[in-house]
Amino acid sequence: MRLHEALISGISRGEISAHRCEGFRLDLANTLRDERKTAELQHLEKDFYRQVGAYLVSLTQELSAVLDPYGVEAQILQDTLKSEKNSMNKLIDQRMKKIVRKAVRNARSASQDDVQGMTEEEEEIYRSLLLAIMRGRETILAHLSHTEKPANAGASAEYEVVRMLESVPVFVGVDGRNYRLSEDDVVALPAVHARNLANKNLAAEVKIGGPERPREERN
Repeated sequence: MRLHEALISGISRGEISAHRCEGFRLDLANTLRDERKTAELQHLEKDFYRQVGAYLVSLTQELSAVLDPYGVEAQILQDTLKSEKNSMNKLIDQRMKKIVRKAVRNARSASQDDVQGMTEEEEEIYRSLLLAIMRGRETILAHLSHTEKPANAGASAEYEVVRMLESVPVFVGVDGRNYRLSEDDVVALPAVHARNLANKNLAAEVKIGGPERPREERN
């Protein structure tokens, strides 16, 4: 017997309440409630949104297969689908706000490998935001100090994301920040430093939305 056929059978006999029906769903409502309880991002699986997508597709397919579109089973499925989509939209909004705050907060620090608990899609959004904020901040500071940035932006105003392949001693960047970098750190560095480290096989460039540039073999 299909899931919703079992629910309909139980409801008709008064054995399954609406509250118990909730337990058969991918629990998006509770996920949303947990997300609202804290200022920090709650941990989600890397493929969470793909799982939700497959779940919503399965509900839609099951609704299409119902023989009586005006019956009780169809109504339950329609209500479930509407409720789950509503929960997902609110969950996305909650998490996007937190990701933006995290990017703003981390734009001033040396290490930006702060993507724990994010899905693959959120990690890409976070890193894109981080770079945009860092570049925008440098432009604003240049105007405030009456130092106009040249049309072909200099290395001090450009950043690149790299993953450290080895630890390096603390150094002061051209942007005036102290950088303490360890192996496997993912960090946005002034382009001149990122390229120097990559040329020395100490770091690998991370392409936003794409794979890392492979490490070259040492001679």
